[in-house]
Amino acid sequence: MIKTQQIKVTTTGSAGSATGAGITDSAVTGKILALYINYHASTPATADLTITERKGSTDIQTIWTETNSTTDVVRYPNTPAQDNAENAVTYDGTNEIYIPFVTDSKIRASLAQADALTDAVVVEVRYDDGR
Repeated sequence: MIKTQQIKVTTTGSAGSATGAGITDSAVTGKILALYINYHASTPATADLTITERKGSTDIQTIWTETNSTTDVVRYPNTPAQDNAENAVTYDGTNEIYIPFVTDSKIRASLAQADALTDAVVVEVRYDDGR
């Protein structure tokens, strides 16, 4: 079943250097299908967004980054498949095979180089919980 969770990031600090982070209310369990990224109209174009999988207080892998962008967009993050020796699996020795991120953790969004804004960015995580 396809589900969604929203992350709202409010930033604090000086114009152009404000930062903030938000996290899903509960764990996202399944395959991440899409990220809907919606910036506040006043978020400056210098903003850098990082979306990570988080266990406890530690970011364990980066799912997506947007640098110097405030364009509202839908992204479809994937990761290279790996074999048992941790090598990327390829079609032909060159072209990697990509698969969706699989997670059972909370998802965190952090924004840097922004202005102080409520909901400077809102990220909707769409995922398939396998049901």
